[in-house]
Amino acid sequence: MKEYRNEIIIALVSIIGAILATWFFFFSIDEKKITVQSDLFSVVAPNPNALLCINRPSMLSKIILLDDYTKKIFAPHLPPVFAKIIDKNPGIPFYLISYHEQGEVIYANATLEQAYQIADNILHPYFSSFDPKRTLIDKAEFTFYALPGNRFFVTYYNQGVWAASFSKKLLDEICLQQKIGQTALSDRILSQKKLMDRNAPLNLLIPAPSLDISVQINDSIRMGLGNGWVYADLFSSDGKLCCFSGIPYNAQLDSIYPIMADSVVRRLKSFYPNHNFLPQLSKDAERIYFTACLVQPDSVSR
Repeated sequence: MKEYRNEIIIALVSIIGAILATWFFFFSIDEKKITVQSDLFSVVAPNPNALLCINRPSMLSKIILLDDYTKKIFAPHLPPVFAKIIDKNPGIPFYLISYHEQGEVIYANATLEQAYQIADNILHPYFSSFDPKRTLIDKAEFTFYALPGNRFFVTYYNQGVWAASFSKKLLDEICLQQKIGQTALSDRILSQKKLMDRNAPLNLLIPAPSLDISVQINDSIRMGLGNGWVYADLFSSDGKLCCFSGIPYNAQLDSIYPIMADSVVRRLKSFYPNHNFLPQLSKDAERIYFTACLVQPDSVSR
């Protein structure tokens, strides 16, 4: 009986040992193989002027940036190094770019191994710098690529969040946001974020006042988009780049919406005078939707 008890004890110890070994294995995996899926909106540096979500990086690189006509729209707002990172790193399915007075930031969820791959395969050759300076600050890794004029391109990595910018100050803000664990974005931005179609290749969030769109209804009333933010889903239709957005619908303003749509097109033309946009309106019981597609000038004349 004593031997039987010993066998039971040995069996129990073996089982416990196996469980502990399995536990240890799963919780001591090299950090290089762990991706902490953070909500990138929660770490965005405060006070952005615009946000661009890249849900399908291949759409940006293969359709928009390879077409000279559409490239002219995006190129001024997309630093070439950002485009290179998006184009040459297919392992990351989503990028977020925030625009600020101090510059732009690109964000991604990534493993440490992916962060090193971006550095070794893209950034080192791009900047011809194979010995960048690395600094560890409160477990966050900053990597500095020296540029002419005493400037730097800096990358940041901490707990699954990778970011890069020409502004170290913006990356410091991201580090702080990650410590706080709470978004610095306003409710106006977050409410529009909920309306975006994340199945669209790209989403854009911008402040409504920056569009400066309004319609004079009568001598005393002028209607505009308000002081909040607006979203736009960007997609391709029949080879054309299109944007889609919506605002709350009010049946009493049915006659005003077409005028506002024309105002949007005129505003887009003021930003991009060499481009043409074809607008379309649709609606349901709650919202009215605006779609505008970019067309080549010769296709409009035909």
